[in-house]
Amino acid sequence: MDDIRKDEFFGELKFRENSWCKRMNAPLYNSEENLILAVQDDNKEGILDVQREAYKTYLQNADKYKEIAVDYLLDYYKWNYEYIASEVSGVNEKDHKDVVTETQLFEFMTLWYLFICRDGSFGYAFGCCWDVDNGLAVLLSEEEPRIISRTQLENLHKKNDDTFGLLVHDGKENWKGLEYVTFSGKKENLEIELSGSVEEGITEAQQKAYVTYQQQKDAYFMQFAEVLLAANAESTLTVQPKTLYIDREGNMGWICYTNWDASYVGALFTGENILLVTDYQLKNMGEYRITEDKICGKLLIDDSFAGRIEIRSFLGKIQTFYLDFQLEDGKLTREQREAYKKYQKQNPKFWENIKDVMLDYYLSIYEDMAEFIDVPEGLEIENVTRDTVMNMVDFGRIYFTDDGRGCFLGECLISEEEGIGFEFTDGKIEIIEPSEIL
Repeated sequence: MDDIRKDEFFGELKFRENSWCKRMNAPLYNSEENLILAVQDDNKEGILDVQREAYKTYLQNADKYKEIAVDYLLDYYKWNYEYIASEVSGVNEKDHKDVVTETQLFEFMTLWYLFICRDGSFGYAFGCCWDVDNGLAVLLSEEEPRIISRTQLENLHKKNDDTFGLLVHDGKENWKGLEYVTFSGKKENLEIELSGSVEEGITEAQQKAYVTYQQQKDAYFMQFAEVLLAANAESTLTVQPKTLYIDREGNMGWICYTNWDASYVGALFTGENILLVTDYQLKNMGEYRITEDKICGKLLIDDSFAGRIEIRSFLGKIQTFYLDFQLEDGKLTREQREAYKKYQKQNPKFWENIKDVMLDYYLSIYEDMAEFIDVPEGLEIENVTRDTVMNMVDFGRIYFTDDGRGCFLGECLISEEEGIGFEFTDGKIEIIEPSEIL
């Protein structure tokens, strides 16, 4: 039968999807069944000698590969803990990234098969509950093993570049590399992501940008530390650079995880300084340009808006805001600059008034609101305070219209669809609907 063949080296194999498969006499990790061997042959062209040699290499080093894979998976888990914990409800304190064990790790993962690619590359393919579609794989055949997705392993495109070392394509629009870095005294993994299709490869501009990055990365990290210190001199704020992204023109920056709000920000490297932007903006720099305004500072601009990320202490906690200016004919206006100067000069006591305004508003609508939402514990009318009422609001944006109106915008449990706004244009704070100013 076409779906069954006997190979002089592998023995009897059965064709499934894109590979010739059989069960090996090798149960691994938490599996009660023997490991499946899958030898790639998408078009049934036949098994290659390079695949037989790869399997021979694997058998000679199977115990070593088993140990190596666990080491790399534990490292991957620790470096991606925040994302995994947000996706998997079963992750709890005992699975904390600094103390996770092999046994705990394999509560979330299952080894499916050993996959041997057409070029002789090979690795373990896993199912994992935080990425059901793509899974996870450990590419074992390289001098430096690499964690990739199961999809990447089954559709492997790789290259060894003189500047970046081993690169593996994600099957979409980026080449992926890896660098070991030390930030705040800790050695970590940093993913390198290079824009480009398999056919396009990488550009000279990307290579040059990476050389510049190597020369400047310590300075960039120190600048980030200064930004955090300016936001709050007494709190321990940390950012973890997770990915270094470089587009085809050489624009580059980090995508960083922030410990104060469990979110991600982009740090765009522009010359000797960084500009905080969204991760989307960092990956789509072709849509923007950078300007330096004498009043409003460095901003990222498109046809309609100019802005940047700001990290600041606000209402007693550190928050990440997007500072956003509506543009008139592609430019900032005099009214916006004046409004921004007033905004900067306001002392913390002024912003504390938001609490009083919100409490008054909350009490005025409480009876109607309680009819259509479940009032959170502690926010009942007899218990709510000016501090606890702010738990209803999640700020995210500081917005200036072209005629100089300024407003804090955020999501709000009371108005889930539209959110809520706090306008401060005239030196007093007033609640408005975001649609009144946007």
